[in-house]
Amino acid sequence: MTRRRSRRRTVVSVCLVAAVTAGAGTWALATVPSGPGASASSEARGGTASTGATATVTRGDLTDSKVFAGTLGYGAPSGVPGAAAGTITWLPRPGAVIERDGVLYAVDERDVRTMYGTVPLWRDLERGLQGADVRQLNENLAALGYDVSVDDRFGPRTERAVRQWHDDRGHEVTAVLTADDVAFVNGAFRVASVDGRLGDHLAGGAGAGTDAGGAGSTGSGAAADVLQVTSTRRVVKATVPQRDAERLAVGTDVEVRVNGAGAAMPGSVVDVQPTTSEDGGTAVDVSVSFDPGKRSLPAAASAQVDAKGASESDVLSVPVAALVAGAGGRYAVDVVQRDGTTERVRVEPGFSADGRVAVAGDLAAGDRVVVPG
Repeated sequence: MTRRRSRRRTVVSVCLVAAVTAGAGTWALATVPSGPGASASSEARGGTASTGATATVTRGDLTDSKVFAGTLGYGAPSGVPGAAAGTITWLPRPGAVIERDGVLYAVDERDVRTMYGTVPLWRDLERGLQGADVRQLNENLAALGYDVSVDDRFGPRTERAVRQWHDDRGHEVTAVLTADDVAFVNGAFRVASVDGRLGDHLAGGAGAGTDAGGAGSTGSGAAADVLQVTSTRRVVKATVPQRDAERLAVGTDVEVRVNGAGAAMPGSVVDVQPTTSEDGGTAVDVSVSFDPGKRSLPAAASAQVDAKGASESDVLSVPVAALVAGAGGRYAVDVVQRDGTTERVRVEPGFSADGRVAVAGDLAAGDRVVVPG
């Protein structure tokens, strides 16, 4: 047995003792006989009439799960700098979704459009250049239907495509692509809010870009933000105590419910950031991406994240409250017989989860046990 597994069983045992003594301790002491020769396997075998509620012994898997409260949204916003030079003459509305070749904003009545990529537009792109930014340009032109070679060179085919792209969008036709024309963004995004105002003057500057996933700007320019944007994917954010961080590590599969209703939706933890809880303690902000399928969801709502922990497979289990604490740390359950009387049967409790505990002893699936009120 590994040290980690031993520690887990110790913790479960401590919690189990607390639960049993808090919920059924007085009753157990009143029914456990004292004196020489008493044993857990023979305690109260005298056919005591069954009273109170009962529960069924079941066989199956036990999984330790915990539910965390969260909120539905689109994730943390990031800024789109105003890298074009001129006066802002058009801005999108909050909530708008902008995809490849969509209009970010306009200066001097000239559209600034999006192209996908993680490298910011840090220089004017023209014939003779090569690099990762040129490859991004060629990839976008190809995706838009232009005849280019998808490589990292700005050759004659790219030059012809850039000229045609300008002409198709009503721009002054040139063979150069600048920050007055496009901004590279990391995929489609949703406009969370608009920082710029019509009539604001932008000084321009290369190096502007944004991560539409909400992780922050990909550029290093000093231009002021025009828009705050988020991913188009719905996410649930939850702040959880540091002690639960391991349960919600990045990549962990979880289940999500919105407004506490409907079937659970599969999700996965995509980001974890340290933070401070309301009482000043250490905590983590957890972001969960999930698949809503065809379900229509509100723009914002409460949500619940169900995170699974440790599990045991194919075990007999009873409600924790069914355990009777005896002398010397022993446990038993009162099994209901066919004639309505009970027989106390000694059990060895094990893994505990969701109000049930795995037990080993002279029991079978389908037996009924007394659960004291």
